[in-house]
Amino acid sequence: MNIYIYIIEFVLAVAIVYAYYKLIETKKIKRYTQKNMPTDLKLFIHMTKADTNKISNKKLMNIVALINGVDIGIVLLMTNLVKGFFLKLLIAMPTIFIVLFLSYYIAEFVFRKKGLTKNES
Repeated sequence: MNIYIYIIEFVLAVAIVYAYYKLIETKKIKRYTQKNMPTDLKLFIHMTKADTNKISNKKLMNIVALINGVDIGIVLLMTNLVKGFFLKLLIAMPTIFIVLFLSYYIAEFVFRKKGLTKNES
């Protein structure tokens, strides 16, 4: 397959997932509380130790939307490199978790550098 097709698929996947989060996920909740907070936002806050007093939940949700879009684009690219449905599933399952935790770890590193994490003393 041509490399341009892979790039177009990646960009489209990121755009579609980001648009979904921006248009649907962030609009359906007016005010974020611990009870009605989306699960992926809870996971992101827990894994990155983000201080919600320093950065708002709306901004965190935008960051989660971008990270999830890039993650899904990467997993799509990796699964499109192989042939066969079951082989794609076999590659996609561990790749999703690896890419997700790696991207959240990088986000935690960036948050720590900017001073947006909770001080655990």
